Amino acid sequence: MARGSRMRMLLPQPRSRFLVVECPNCGHKQVIYSHATFPVRCLSCGSQLVKPTGGKAEILGKVEKILS
Repeated sequence: MARGSRMRMLLPQPRSRFLVVECPNCGHKQVIYSHATFPVRCLSCGSQLVKPTGGKAEILGKVEKILS
């Protein structure tokens, strides 16, 4: 087989990401994991930012940026 005719193998990409989330109460920005397994609280005011659901976590704040 010629080099250019080889089939390229697709590699699976992770579905989880790190996110920058803004707290709805105080506006503090914090980096969290999209598939968090326990509740994450704001480091500034203590309000809950993430609620675990068994898979992808429910984000209660505003997602500012997705880090990849």
